[in-house]
Amino acid sequence: MTAVIEPTQDTYRVDEFVEAARARAGVPDFEFAHLDALDRLLRALDTEGGLNEAGRRSVRGALVAALATQAAAHRARVKNPEIASVEINQPVFITGMTRSGTTLMHNLLGQHPDLRSPDLWELMAPATDDRDEATRQALVQAAENFCVDYYTVAPALKPVHLWEPHRPDEDHRLTAPTFKTMAYELRYTVPSYGEWLRTQDQYDAYDYHRYLMQHIVWRVPTDTLVLKDPFHLWRADALARTYPDARLIYMHRAPSVTIPSTCSLTEIIRLARADRVDRLALGRLWTERFAQMLDLYARAEQEHLTDTPVLDVDYQRLMADPIAVMAEICDFLGARWDGEVEKAFRDYLAANRKDKLGKHVYRAEDYGLDADELDERFSAYLTKYQIGGRA
Repeated sequence: MTAVIEPTQDTYRVDEFVEAARARAGVPDFEFAHLDALDRLLRALDTEGGLNEAGRRSVRGALVAALATQAAAHRARVKNPEIASVEINQPVFITGMTRSGTTLMHNLLGQHPDLRSPDLWELMAPATDDRDEATRQALVQAAENFCVDYYTVAPALKPVHLWEPHRPDEDHRLTAPTFKTMAYELRYTVPSYGEWLRTQDQYDAYDYHRYLMQHIVWRVPTDTLVLKDPFHLWRADALARTYPDARLIYMHRAPSVTIPSTCSLTEIIRLARADRVDRLALGRLWTERFAQMLDLYARAEQEHLTDTPVLDVDYQRLMADPIAVMAEICDFLGARWDGEVEKAFRDYLAANRKDKLGKHVYRAEDYGLDADELDERFSAYLTKYQIGGRA
């Protein structure tokens, strides 16, 4: 049983977040949605989060901003009703366990001249009234400030996960305004929220994902979107219903590597807002969540993904021969492959070599984990996808 940490400061209240979001967005009478989910998250943060004072301020700002996105999107559609008619055809979704190479794949495909992966600045503020250059520059600067501030309080994060305004990032930022994403469980110690989230089908969260994606494509038009979020494994059924013509790239790596690495990533992120983290609890959390994700995805394969093209990609093979793998992926997507495309991939790999920003150091035993036991627990997954080794 998870210990409950009694709040030491005033508790978060939904009505205060609503008023702050109305003030931020300049909409005094706007009626926000998904407040039940926000309430669940806030209660968990108060009783379990263990946030320090700076962390409470940071979390408040982030959640108010997510809530205000709802009002910004509504206002943008009133001013620009054509947003509702924006089409999103055959989007590409990269998924897989966290730390399985999804970020590398995302950044590589973002180099293809005919594909587009929305940048961090776009995902942080997906909905705006205008698409002029001044607005764009202001949003880029806001993203830059976010990166600088975050790496100031969490310098160990940069070698693990690099944020830059003009670098692609995870599209869970588009479900964040519904307060139904596993990203919150990674960022904060909120076990009761995580258990509640397990009971939610998240169809409404993915509907909102598409709603905001229309804004992004309206602002910067594109034909083929490439998106990435490991947690799409969690609700592939909702993804397939919302994007019935989607294509999936499913990254694979041994859980005996990805689970301890995810524990380390989670620890780094949570310590940006709290003074301590229970490492053993992290080991238990991600072992269980990864098992659940694999079960849910397997069920979705049988019931919801029967008409969805899926390409399985082994992390070790990608690292050993990235150009050959990228050629296969372009063939899978029907994207062109020529000298220009290959050079773009080679240039990115040369400029972004592994461990360029430092080595991510972690030990499975620090989180109460044993690699052999993890291999045994996930043996069916390893066999199904022919995953070998712990690289």
